[in-house]
Amino acid sequence: MLEAMELAGVEPPPSVTIIDDDPEDREDLMDLLRDHGIEPRPVNDRYGQDIDRLVADILAIGSSFVICDYRLQPKNFASFSGSKVVRRLGMSKQPAMLLTMYQSNNRLELRQERADMPVVVSRRDFEVERLGDYAEICRREFSDNPIDQRRPHRSLIAIRDIRNNHGPTELDVVIPNWRPDESIILPELCLAPGVTTGLEVGDYLLGDVNVGAEDEDDLFFRNVNEVIKACEISDL
Repeated sequence: MLEAMELAGVEPPPSVTIIDDDPEDREDLMDLLRDHGIEPRPVNDRYGQDIDRLVADILAIGSSFVICDYRLQPKNFASFSGSKVVRRLGMSKQPAMLLTMYQSNNRLELRQERADMPVVVSRRDFEVERLGDYAEICRREFSDNPIDQRRPHRSLIAIRDIRNNHGPTELDVVIPNWRPDESIILPELCLAPGVTTGLEVGDYLLGDVNVGAEDEDDLFFRNVNEVIKACEISDL
């Protein structure tokens, strides 16, 4: 979870657009916002595959911040995930956050998209008092001045295991200048095309990683596009 220690005294947004396919969850969130003097503006239509129309409707509402649920499919709100919506809003520099349950089956999908989502918060950790912080984290990223926990650094990524069980390749990796004793799963889709060709356990990748992240769910990977063979590291 992002700890916005660099931020202080950021005013909460006066209005927030809410995208949530579950009516009860949506109403609970609206009540919480009202209790803190924030106007909730829900989106209640159904969108199928039409993410363009949803993004246009959100931008037309004109709220200064957006909260979007991760899973929009169960109640047939949309056929795409909330992460796709947040990423598209970011392209329009619309501050938005993703709410998720962080279940194991969506962790890796979020890791693939995390670089383009400044704020992802689990429902259990969500604090309405921090909405101003969440919005400011987005604004700073849009202006190329991210908070330290979102700032990428060119980093070595050590390969500890390579798995391909009749599906996309997954790597068990260690990031020495983040937590040298902690292994995480890195999906192949986080890598540049073709990088895994000839890759072996013991090799290293080079990529841009936000090594200031406090939690593995906040890590992102960009430009993972170089391989350093194990023998080259030992020769350094």
